[in-house]
Amino acid sequence: MLEKIDLKQSLKKDAYNEKMSYFETRLGELQRACRAAGIPVIILFEGWRGSQRSVIINHMMQQMDARGFRVYSASKMADEEPDQPFFEPFWRQLPAKGNMAVYYRSWYYLKNEYTFDRDADQVKRINTSYRHINAFEKQLTDDNYVLLKFFVHVSEKQLKANVQKAEKTYGKGWNKVSESDDDFVDYQRYLEIYEKMFIDSDRPNAHWYLIAGDDTRFAEVSIFDVIVQRLELALAEAEARRQKAGQQLVLPRTEIYDVLSKVDLSKEIAKAEYKDKLDKYQSKLSILQYEMYKKGIPSVFGFEGWDAGGKGGAIRRLTAALDPLGYSVNPVAAPNVVEKSFNYLWRFWTRFPKQGEIAIFDRTWYGRVMVERIEGFATQDEWGRAYAEINEMEAQWAEYGTVIGKFWLQIDKDEQYKRFKEREQNPNKEWKITDEDWRNREKWDAYEAAVNEMLVRTSTDYAPWTIVEGNNKYYARLKVLKTVIEMFEKRLKD
Repeated sequence: MLEKIDLKQSLKKDAYNEKMSYFETRLGELQRACRAAGIPVIILFEGWRGSQRSVIINHMMQQMDARGFRVYSASKMADEEPDQPFFEPFWRQLPAKGNMAVYYRSWYYLKNEYTFDRDADQVKRINTSYRHINAFEKQLTDDNYVLLKFFVHVSEKQLKANVQKAEKTYGKGWNKVSESDDDFVDYQRYLEIYEKMFIDSDRPNAHWYLIAGDDTRFAEVSIFDVIVQRLELALAEAEARRQKAGQQLVLPRTEIYDVLSKVDLSKEIAKAEYKDKLDKYQSKLSILQYEMYKKGIPSVFGFEGWDAGGKGGAIRRLTAALDPLGYSVNPVAAPNVVEKSFNYLWRFWTRFPKQGEIAIFDRTWYGRVMVERIEGFATQDEWGRAYAEINEMEAQWAEYGTVIGKFWLQIDKDEQYKRFKEREQNPNKEWKITDEDWRNREKWDAYEAAVNEMLVRTSTDYAPWTIVEGNNKYYARLKVLKTVIEMFEKRLKD
């Protein structure tokens, strides 16, 4: 691709100044319009070392409100937080609706360059695939993020001239991140790397804009012209979506999944046996938690189930065995104002546990395909694509080495009614029962169909669902503990 770029293209100073006078006004107008429309924007600047990207970024930022954007560099990111799933910092740095994130170096830099001087184990942890990159970018653009990817291309001759000029001004250590940061020396090697990057990651939703950069004025005007056009298009598309809101055609779905009806809810255990096994399981878990911590293995456990299904009781028996410094319990309710300004998975990525620690979620990211689906908080398109998005997120966590356990606590409708009435009659538990619980109960069949589909479409070998027979609370709690023990033991043997 790069050989097709005409690097002789240039722009005279007078023509440059004329165009810049327009962009100085238009870029600011469009930034304000995107903020008002709640459109998040991500702009990536990749390219050769010495291709004047920082100059271009600085000129662009001068035309915009500094309160509405942040500039990042992925080269600093891995040094500051080297041990994390690859996309965790990028999720954490997602711009809120109406804001903008600008990357001088992005996930492509980490993918293609920053791992060269790392040991093999670290490379395996922090590296990723173009499949994951494409999935990440598609999720952003599906969620109406504007994603602009620029690559500033320069000739080998111009590259060396730019580097020599910069080193003469700033010294030999200018802009050097690592010993492997020598792309201006081994030009052909990096040319091949970049060509593969374009082939594997140029997609209709996330197109690469290859910019001729030997003449910086020409490159700058070319980039600003693309930004203006794309933001104008994004505003037009947002207005079209606004006008169509509430008119979406909802297609009927054929319910072909049947998992829950086959669950044996007659399973139970006597209280005496429960107490004996509870002590043994909790003692074992305490030991295993320390072993997991020593090996730096993170764990994520998600709990879903019917209202009054026993999630809280199961979580309490699990955490009773653990060192409180090594775990966190994250209760998940309807997203607040801040959380609504981000992609729905943002609040889960930002709670990912540190190495050796455990994150427990009381309700999870699966709300997208249950309550948001049933109550109409997500469109059919949004919850329909969520199965693949969730599988992708969990796959990335698993590839990082995370133990992932997902529990569905199953009870029948009669048992739920019994527990609801008990809560209403118990002064210490009446706070647990709300009018919303009763309303949800009236939609039992719709929720059951959604749960069946969820269990089938998102139970994987790396993040399996465990269905917990929950009519008997003792049995359910022990099954959760036993399952966690087995997951820890299996992971420690790997």
